[in-house]
Amino acid sequence: MKKLLVGAIGLAAVAVAVVLVANAVVSGLPIAKSLTEATVPGYVPGGAPFGMIGTDPDDPDDPWSAEAPPGGAILQTPGPTASPGAVGTIRVPIPKVLPTGPRRVGIQVGHWKTDEAPSELRSLVPQTGAAWEGVTELDVNLDVAQRLAVILNAKGIAVDILPVTVPVGYIADAVIALHADSDGVGELSGFKMAHNARRGPFETALLNDVKDAYAAATHLDYDSGHVSRNMLGYYPYNWSRYQHAVSPYTPGVIIEMGYISNDDDRALMLDHPDVLANGIANGIMQFLSDTPRSKLFEHEIVVPAFPQRPTRTSVP
Repeated sequence: MKKLLVGAIGLAAVAVAVVLVANAVVSGLPIAKSLTEATVPGYVPGGAPFGMIGTDPDDPDDPWSAEAPPGGAILQTPGPTASPGAVGTIRVPIPKVLPTGPRRVGIQVGHWKTDEAPSELRSLVPQTGAAWEGVTELDVNLDVAQRLAVILNAKGIAVDILPVTVPVGYIADAVIALHADSDGVGELSGFKMAHNARRGPFETALLNDVKDAYAAATHLDYDSGHVSRNMLGYYPYNWSRYQHAVSPYTPGVIIEMGYISNDDDRALMLDHPDVLANGIANGIMQFLSDTPRSKLFEHEIVVPAFPQRPTRTSVP
């Protein structure tokens, strides 16, 4: 079995990106700031609970609660004249500090540095990702992330390679989470993608751009039939449950780049990782070209208080 090769350029890219992410905690990268008008009716500060606002339809014993994202949010409850069953909305103000300079993309490496996850992500600690015939998902994720970072850097894009723990309220022009899958038997093939609900209006465009470019580059089929609820509720985009999540204003998607349990998929990932990285890069560049930064922060995000679909906290 061939081993993944990580070039010196890729390692350098990771070293730079890790420094950037570390600096984001204290200065540098923009993160969500607190509202200045904390007296606004319904205002809930970042990290504070909105309260019980629903129940998971698949598990009535699990009341669904939510927390305000960094910077706070405004819970707008139904008025006395509202129709029966109305649940109100959550309004997320535009961040006070917005990105400047070159376009910025975050690349989250699935299962990387899981052991460093904070207490709110403690359920992720035992999750190490898929493995098959000596190949681990983490190896694939990190290798492609390094190559993708080099490609985007060469196009003038600032890149942060992110571990399991993303900076609180991380803001960028786009974030993509890299994963690889296994079906346990070696039968399934293809790639799949998802984005969360209750976020901004640009996730679908990002997903479609990456999906089309990745399919064209890799010639893998799109496996829509196995998009899981874990993907739909992927935690870095689940701002109403986690503080270590990207800003709802940052478009984000997760991609399962193929099945390491499939001989052909695995060979593609091991022998031609640049093909994968170029496909993802092409999709991201198309999205950035079509979506000026000004559009990302043009309108406030308002979402239903009750989840549009149940979410899950585990990692794909």
